Amino acid sequence: MKIRFERNGTVFEYEHQPMKEGRFRALCALAGAAVYAGLVIGVAALCGGSGLLLALLGTVFVAAVVKGFE
Repeated sequence: MKIRFERNGTVFEYEHQPMKEGRFRALCALAGAAVYAGLVIGVAALCGGSGLLLALLGTVFVAAVVKGFE
């Protein structure tokens, strides 16, 4: 990837190799898991055990639907 920036007659160029696809997918999965864990913790804090049970059931349902599409 090449970045070129011109301003007032001065040119800045920077060349950078993009991240490998496998590493990008791993980082995205890790970030998604962190967001999901935060949401589950928030639901558990606000709703207690019943909210945690609903989050668990929702997780199982979504996992089953996603596995069905594969």
